[in-house]
Amino acid sequence: MTKKKIPFGQIISYLIILIMLVMVLYPIFLMLVKSFKDASQELHDPLSITFPLYFNNYQFAWAYVKDLIVNTIIISLAITLGSVLICSVTAYGFVRFEFPLKNFLFMMILALMMVPGVLTLIPSYSLINTFGLVDNRLGVIIPGIVGSIPFGTFLLKTFFSGLPKDLFEAAELDGAPQFLQYIYVAIPLSLPILFTHGINQFMGAWNDLIWPTLILTRSELQTISVGLVPFTDDYVTKVGSMGVPIAGYVIVSLPLVIIFAFTSKQFVKGLTSGAFKM
Repeated sequence: MTKKKIPFGQIISYLIILIMLVMVLYPIFLMLVKSFKDASQELHDPLSITFPLYFNNYQFAWAYVKDLIVNTIIISLAITLGSVLICSVTAYGFVRFEFPLKNFLFMMILALMMVPGVLTLIPSYSLINTFGLVDNRLGVIIPGIVGSIPFGTFLLKTFFSGLPKDLFEAAELDGAPQFLQYIYVAIPLSLPILFTHGINQFMGAWNDLIWPTLILTRSELQTISVGLVPFTDDYVTKVGSMGVPIAGYVIVSLPLVIIFAFTSKQFVKGLTSGAFKM
């Protein structure tokens, strides 16, 4: 029995993938290692595992980040649910209804995807300030939902366009209005792409830094991305160690890891099905 030779190009591909994997995983490993160190261990042996492990770092970090996590969950869930609802209704309307300037309006929505978000920071802040939503969670939630509409509408409209029209026609013959067709036909068939869009929005809201920094100046309203910055600076200045702040980073990363672990199949299924329909 002869051994099958592995092509040289495939070996190179494996090596490149291995190098990239190490580059991705090493910072995570380093973050975990540093989260268990005290100031002395970090100073004398910063890159390797040291003993004893200081589990108290997580206790101290949790005392600080627990309120930040609650604020972030509220804002991220609100943005996610609002975005999924509005984008799905808008996309369904473009697919199932005929109205004047339909294609023009859709192209205008797509054109908004070409505008860099940083260019709209000043007018958006001025608008939020005019409505008195500075230092208010709605000042982050509403722009987060609105900013997701162009891509979300494009993504979901593409998927809805590929749904079998016979199902909608059958529901219409049974007397179901458009609202019930949306609830009982479009939504159940579109769960994978809705999960994909929802996870993207949740992760984006969870990690957002610039906009919450501008809007949420009161510490009791801040999200984790905003609150961990001054906490890290103050702790490093006073103690000279990154152990507790990095333990905080590990804690606030866990919800995203858990969510993706339970929804990864739906996420990948949504991406692949959306790709085929495009």
